[in-house]
Amino acid sequence: MDKNLYKKIVVALMISTLGTVSAWAAEEAVVPVDLGQAAVTDSARNTAGQKVSRTGKKAARTVKNQAAVTPAGAIGASDVTPQLREELAQKIRSDMEASAKRAAARGEADPVIVVGRVASDQAVDLTLPKTVQMALDYNRDIKVAHYALNSSDFDIAIAKAGKMPQVGYTWSGARAMSQNMGRDVIGNSFKNSFSVSIPLYTGGLVENEIANAKLGKTNAQEEMLRVQQATKYSAVEGYYALLAYQELRDVYHEAVDNLQGHLDNVTAQYNVGTKAKVDVLSSNVSLANSKTTAVTADNNVAIAESNLNNILGLPLQTKLNLADHQLPFDTYDISLQEAIDYAMKYRPEVLQAAVAVQEAENSIGIAQAGNRPTVSVGAGRGWSDDDFPGIDDHNWSVSGGVSWSLWDGGATNAKIKKARETLLSARETEQKARESVQLEVKQAYLNIRSAAQRVEETTAVVDQAKENYRIQNIRYQAGVGINLDVLDAQLSLNEAQVNHIQALYDYNVGIAKLEQAMGVDVRSGVIHPSLTGK
Repeated sequence: MDKNLYKKIVVALMISTLGTVSAWAAEEAVVPVDLGQAAVTDSARNTAGQKVSRTGKKAARTVKNQAAVTPAGAIGASDVTPQLREELAQKIRSDMEASAKRAAARGEADPVIVVGRVASDQAVDLTLPKTVQMALDYNRDIKVAHYALNSSDFDIAIAKAGKMPQVGYTWSGARAMSQNMGRDVIGNSFKNSFSVSIPLYTGGLVENEIANAKLGKTNAQEEMLRVQQATKYSAVEGYYALLAYQELRDVYHEAVDNLQGHLDNVTAQYNVGTKAKVDVLSSNVSLANSKTTAVTADNNVAIAESNLNNILGLPLQTKLNLADHQLPFDTYDISLQEAIDYAMKYRPEVLQAAVAVQEAENSIGIAQAGNRPTVSVGAGRGWSDDDFPGIDDHNWSVSGGVSWSLWDGGATNAKIKKARETLLSARETEQKARESVQLEVKQAYLNIRSAAQRVEETTAVVDQAKENYRIQNIRYQAGVGINLDVLDAQLSLNEAQVNHIQALYDYNVGIAKLEQAMGVDVRSGVIHPSLTGK
């Protein structure tokens, strides 16, 4: 990046900040406190209050006039101009393009997949299993978790290095003057040396660090599963949301067609004098309201489609064709206790909390290592000479050492006590995680049961509402019903259909939510029969 450009921005921000502080200080004059005024009498305070009362309005007018003549931009003026920000944006863009060209020239593939795997005008056919798989393949949160998992292997290697021999090489050269028998002597000195140090005992420090590094990898693995499960839930939720909004759109457009036909019928009867003008007006208003609702439904479909594209890593304008046309209502049998037991065994957050307890236990051992000795051995080989590179005269050494901190001011004991408190905190956190997961599972389970009951109830209500609308329409055409009955029947039909679709959506998404709460593996979980080939 261009350092000069960043310097300009930093200097501009500093100037702007100093200007703001100076302007504020100019307005807020600092008045020294007169301690003698603390003994003012009540009568003096009353007199002062009367003066303030008489001059209050005048002072307010003065302040208002002063504010009016204050130059615009005197406070909060920014020297970071749009032009400067545009230069920075262009610089960043050009640097990214140059980096991409260099990578392409070296034949390197960018692991960061950008949006745009399909053409902007290309439609994508989706089934629920395909939607889930695409989300798992291209979701960025999963990729971030994958990188963290890979990094945990290097943390283990770093910890294990504490038990490995340490090999070093040193070269030094010097030119110095000294006096010998009153004469100045100038000479050169060159040295080469190799050294090897092997730790034999670290008081359990390295062993516990290795154990914690391995637990860190376990935690990263569980985090990977947690992100995958969350991604799967988002994909299922997005798929069913788009499907539900499409069904709602059909409901509202059907209502527009029904009301348009009813309005045409009312208008025809009005023209022959059999219906009143008020019937035409009320029917027209109902039709207009229904058209407005249909427009909102169309917009909801577009938003749901864009949201699902975002989850799948597709361009937002990609057209999605869903294989399903109606929300399913498949049986999902599992007891609450089975769901809770499964979650206690496999929910990633529960396992991560348990891993944190083990890490806290190992941390106590790390702290206790400060009270134990460390033992190491070493060897060295060196060369020195007054001619470069200094390899004529040689020497060697073999060493062994024991280091033991007898008193460090109580720091080690404090670390041990702190580690024990951390262990207690981790155990409380683990129990809290288990209780939270149990509550989440129970809520998801009850929501599924509630949604299933609502689906069954609304199924019959929709059929009744359709029949009611048909009867009311016939009655009105026969002249034995009123217009309000037809309009009310249409509203009731809309409400029944919307409630039915909402219940189906809640049921299907509720199953996905329960499986996420249970920690069901993304590859083996049953959310829809098509996922298992049944």
